[in-house]
Amino acid sequence: KSLIILYMAKKEPYVYTKKKQPVFGFVKFVLKIFLHKPKIINLNKEVPTDGLIIAPHRGKWTPIYMSIYYPEKMAFIGAYPMLGTYKERVRYLRDVLYVQKCHKKRFPSHLKACFEAIFSKGIYKGMHLIPSYNDMRFMNTIAYVSKNLNNGLPVCVFPEDSEHGYLPEMKGFHPGFIKIAQFHNRRYKTDIKIYPMYIHREKKTFVFGKPFRLSELKGMSDEDICHYSEKRINELYYEYFPEEKKK
Repeated sequence: KSLIILYMAKKEPYVYTKKKQPVFGFVKFVLKIFLHKPKIINLNKEVPTDGLIIAPHRGKWTPIYMSIYYPEKMAFIGAYPMLGTYKERVRYLRDVLYVQKCHKKRFPSHLKACFEAIFSKGIYKGMHLIPSYNDMRFMNTIAYVSKNLNNGLPVCVFPEDSEHGYLPEMKGFHPGFIKIAQFHNRRYKTDIKIYPMYIHREKKTFVFGKPFRLSELKGMSDEDICHYSEKRINELYYEYFPEEKKK
């Protein structure tokens, strides 16, 4: 399997580019007027400049908010239709983002999706989004992420199970980030750091938790590691936003 991943990585590599994305630059300029700079609570000496960052999605705006104000260059993993054709982007924005996850009505969601899909691809490219898949093409994603991690670029993953919407408290994780870390550790003979992070756009706060490594969780199944990671993020939520837990 590793050989297949490496072959696919050579076939169509994804690498971070310094090339400016004018659409994202304009949107970023406008959104800074409305999305104010967050307070950063960091339990580490420095903001993560490498490794995997796992965080809750917590609404539509969280990824772009993080992209605008994260202190370092970084990339994101996101659903592949975000970089697809116009029709694919409309369907994803309407059916998945707005209707399924944000619980909006279909007709207004369709209108919004048709408009946003015109320029959304430029935004996602500016955010350095790495497309993720739910089939064998996920091996491409693993390879692309590993390449960027090896080049010292932090990559953010939103691993939560958001089938029923974006929730403030994590209720389940997908194991994709574990597969990425396992492959990267084997490929480069390393032990990559995984940083739990909580992003609260409404309270304008980024919380960076202390990292962990897969080597510290030896003997645990992927399911157990998911539960552990979920717990680490929820602990940040409980500690720094206790008023919400009481509601």
